[in-house]
Amino acid sequence: MKKTILVMATAISFFACTNPQATTTANSDDAMMAEFRENAKVVEAALQAFAKNDLAEFGTYVSDTAKFHGPGFNDTVPFTKAQWIERLASFHTILKDIKANIKGSLPGLDTETLKPNGNVRTYVTWQSESIINGHKYNNKFYSVFKLNADHKIIDEDQFFDATGVVADAMAPKK
Repeated sequence: MKKTILVMATAISFFACTNPQATTTANSDDAMMAEFRENAKVVEAALQAFAKNDLAEFGTYVSDTAKFHGPGFNDTVPFTKAQWIERLASFHTILKDIKANIKGSLPGLDTETLKPNGNVRTYVTWQSESIINGHKYNNKFYSVFKLNADHKIIDEDQFFDATGVVADAMAPKK
């Protein structure tokens, strides 16, 4: 009888000290990491579609209500999907042989909890050549993508020297 009471007391203590919320949080983190992995595939496919100048394919990865926040100087007003695709098309009028060397995609984090939230942070080195003057580029790029439940891009915030690339690509041939 004493052994039974001791076993029951131990079991009750063990279960009383278990934090069910920790299990739920871990499962939630796992779910958000799975969401990130799916979203990262979409982002990387969109970047590759842009590189090969298939903007119709690129558009399939983007929500019709998406907002794009460009990297340019005083680029403070977000673009619509159509404006974004138009801007991407303009790069193909001044650059050729565009290649996206994706260095890595990392999960976006909730700023309060620092837990994965399904967003994608992507580091890319873009390589290209000016059509106008033949200058070659190796430009570092960082971007944060937000995606919806359908794995469509709804927001992008870019960070790179777009102004410098465009100015140099448009410079006269020396």
